[in-house]
Amino acid sequence: MRKVTQQIKKAFEQGKSLKVGNTRTDGNTVWLHGNPIVKRDFDGLIRASLAGYNTQVTRERVNGITGLCFRQKRGKAVLNDQEIDSSDWFAVAWYKNPEIVIF
Repeated sequence: MRKVTQQIKKAFEQGKSLKVGNTRTDGNTVWLHGNPIVKRDFDGLIRASLAGYNTQVTRERVNGITGLCFRQKRGKAVLNDQEIDSSDWFAVAWYKNPEIVIF
């Protein structure tokens, strides 16, 4: 995991604001290049998205913060071996030991 991801993850988990390079958090949402990629809902549920950008950096940030495993296969975004729309949001059912819930 990259150092910037570790720093942002720690701030997000603690509910603190932090900006490191092109990534920032207010403690409830994480943005990469101004696009929300991870957010905590009012009920505490964590959601993640590639924000339409299936890039190595976006996948690394989301995976590092949430523990999910977004990948790329044949140029397509993949989560749990299923092709996904990179703009969709996915709920992390248990944040410390993630499991995917797709709505």
